[in-house]
Amino acid sequence: MKRLSVLLLLLGLVGCKYPSREQAKIACEEWEEKGKVIRYKVVGDNGITYDHLNSNRACYNAFWDNQYEGYYGEFDDDDRSKEGKLLKDSDTPEVKGMNKKYFRYW
Repeated sequence: MKRLSVLLLLLGLVGCKYPSREQAKIACEEWEEKGKVIRYKVVGDNGITYDHLNSNRACYNAFWDNQYEGYYGEFDDDDRSKEGKLLKDSDTPEVKGMNKKYFRYW
């Protein structure tokens, strides 16, 4: 029984790539910074123009699973053509096809 417990513990540790939460967070944030960003402007209801951006990568702390989850997708050509333009709220660029990348820690 003890051998089975040790084996299960070792199998659980094999999936952990980072020795600490902080290292997993740093790795996820570095990965996020390498994504693509589309910057654009939106006019608010008050008439003020605001600078916005959308990134195709984002990191979230899934602390209940001891991991950071990196979500990523792609912008299509239509969204890439909106770079730097003044847009309506309904016409902002959106990421298509969201996927996950895991940054597990122990």
